[in-house]
Order: sequence, then C-alpha cells, then structure tokens
Amino acid sequence: MRKVVWDMDPGIDDALALILALKSPEVQVLGIATVAGNAPVEITSANARRVLECLNAGSIPVAMGAANPLNHPLEDALSYHGPDGLGNCGLPSPLTTLYPAKAWDFLARSVSDAPGEVTLVATGPLTNVAYAFELHPELPEFLAGLVLMGGAYSLTPYGKGNQTPFAEFNIWQDPEAAHIVFDSGADIFAVGLDVSMDPAACLNSQHLEQIKTRRTPAAHLVAQLVEYEVKYHGCCRMHDPLALATLLDASLLDFTSARVEVAKGNDWDRGVTRTLSSGSAQLIHVASAVDGSRFLKLFLSRILEE
Repeated sequence: MRKVVWDMDPGIDDALALILALKSPEVQVLGIATVAGNAPVEITSANARRVLECLNAGSIPVAMGAANPLNHPLEDALSYHGPDGLGNCGLPSPLTTLYPAKAWDFLARSVSDAPGEVTLVATGPLTNVAYAFELHPELPEFLAGLVLMGGAYSLTPYGKGNQTPFAEFNIWQDPEAAHIVFDSGADIFAVGLDVSMDPAACLNSQHLEQIKTRRTPAAHLVAQLVEYEVKYHGCCRMHDPLALATLLDASLLDFTSARVEVAKGNDWDRGVTRTLSSGSAQLIHVASAVDGSRFLKLFLSRILEE
C-alpha cells in the first residue's frame, strides 16, 4: 500500500480520482490539501470534505491552502464544473471541520513525519506545493515521489492546451508555482493532456449506464458527476483519475524522460510546458501513452464494487 498525501482542487475529475482512491487497496490517503483552481478555495475545501463524508471517510483530514496563484488572479473553471464545482450533484454541506493548519504546513508535516514513505499527488494548480517546497527546502528529497496532473507536452496528437491553444489549465493557472515544483529535484511523474485527452480513456454514455446499475454511495455519486460531464461536454475526461492510476497499476501508462521548462509570466505562452533536448532543466517522467480501455476497466471495476 502506498501512503499518499493529496493536493487537489475538486472539481469533477478530482472528485472522481478521490473516489477511485478510496475504493482502491493500493493506496492509503493520509490527508488532503486544497487549493484554488477549478473553484475558489472555500468551495474546493468544502467539496473535498463533501466527497469524503459521502464515502464514510470523513476522518481523513482536509487542510485549506492558497486562495490565489502566486502572481496572478484566480480564474476558476466553474463554468465547466458547475456552480458548486461538482456538477450540481446535491451533496450536503460538510459536517467535518478543516484541519487547523495551512495546507503547505500540513503537506510538509505529513511528509516529514515519514521520510521516503509518502507520495505526493497533486491534481490542481501547484501553488500549495510550491509554498511547501520554498518553506521546507528538504521536502522534495523526503518524498517517495510526486505524481501530478498537469501540462501538455506534444508527445501525442492530444498534447495540446485546454486553457489556451498551448497550455493546460493547472499549469497555466500558476506557472510560477509549476516552475518551482518542476525544478525542485523531486522525482516527478507528470500526467498531462497527451494521455488524458485520448478518447480511449474517456467515459461515455454507455459507461454511464453501466455505473447507474449500482446503488452504492460511490456509484451514485460517480454517476451524477459523469452524467453532468457527458451532458454538457460529450464525454467525461479522466484527467485526475489517470494521474492516480500511476499508483494503482504502473503498466497502464508509458512514461518518457524529458527536460521540461515552464513558461512563466502572462504572455501568449503562459503555462506552456516545453520539452527540451538539452539544458539545465530537470528531467521528469512524462506520460506518453495510455492503455485507455484497461484503465477504464480498472476504474469501473472499483466503482462498481459493493
């Protein structure tokens, strides 16, 4: 079992990834840090607790983090995810309280308490992670690994931007934070749009009908989330569940090593993740292919379990 501490901005696909994690014996979620991204941080913090409580996992601590990127105003994606950030799924307000520490301190403490044992999963903008690495320079080497959803690397026909024609949303939202993290020395596995936009890895209306056959709390919530995506976007992109999948079955994705440079600032190339053939940029592992049908089979089997 892999010990995981998670930085997220739920968001439909973050919620799907969290449900998958809670239904998977390969990972133990020690705690969650929340960041502004898909929604303002007050909403992402409530949504993380709403999902946990729905699956009887309310004892997992949730720490609230950054309300804004390092150098830019927040531009949320509620127009995509719905006004509640979770496709109007109707979950009640959370009953549990937030962990009494800032997200970056919570991340640092969780990792430092078990050096070399904890994998950090980051499926939102990297603001909290950057703060944690800046405040605790030893942290990257204490990690067992860092798995993130972010970037578009032009390694497949799908490796183009979804926020701009060139940049993926999480990296675009806070490119300065991404630059800090990508240059931190952590052992990084980056799952980007090159694989998460592959149609073979997306849930469709047929998958939705299959999910609706189960009456468990997990399946019911997944069906609501997926139905919103299918209705308004044609299918359900599995960006964040694919990042988690690297910890569930490493054979589902292929990775290539690349030096990656993040374009900072606010010009046309903001948030672009450039792969370089040489230079001083850190080598990271970038997802370059996915076995989409096998990934969806894994996801559905976990969600449909009693």
